[in-house]
Amino acid sequence: MVLVGCNTYKSYLINDDLCNFDDPIFILKEEERSFDVVKYKYFIDSLLIWGGRRVLENNEKQNILINVSRRSGAITKTIIDKGNGIFKRISYDSIGRIRSFTNKYSSDYLQDIIDYYPDGSVKRFKDYRKADKYPICYKEALAIVARKKRRKDSITRLHKAIYKRGGKKYFVWDVHTKVPKRFGKGQSRYYKVDAQTGKILLIGITRVVPAEFVD
Repeated sequence: MVLVGCNTYKSYLINDDLCNFDDPIFILKEEERSFDVVKYKYFIDSLLIWGGRRVLENNEKQNILINVSRRSGAITKTIIDKGNGIFKRISYDSIGRIRSFTNKYSSDYLQDIIDYYPDGSVKRFKDYRKADKYPICYKEALAIVARKKRRKDSITRLHKAIYKRGGKKYFVWDVHTKVPKRFGKGQSRYYKVDAQTGKILLIGITRVVPAEFVD
């Protein structure tokens, strides 16, 4: 019983401090609280006419895109971290005042969504991090699965879920991997990682192959 009691989530992790929520991708910088519509007038005018997206910056670390609503003129700036797939999305009105700020990883919200009044004060805050239910963060879940998955498989997606087994409810990270066609004929595997302990509760196989990480 003592051994079981001491078998905490740290036993399953490579590093118990993989998620750094002070990373700039999670923070709304002061200069991001407004959008310079004068500086980027050419891009805005082009998007109002043709629609779509324009790339403002593309380097080894990140990709910055903007799109503009042709109906309202609202501007959306998306900053994608190429290293981990996380992106932050900032929405502005047509004159560059902030409207909302979101952090996102694949299809799963990590931290929060903040909505703003036109004067920049906070209107609404939604907490999607849920650290009490998911003390193991997404990077730790990915690291656990990376140690267990087959070498040829590639991790394609993760999301939060609730898993019920034996009358008990578990908060889990569902991590999906794509199996190369020559090995699995289009199959994929999924791992249910206990978000409290780090233990892999279930490994399954499905014919549904999740899409790669997208913004």
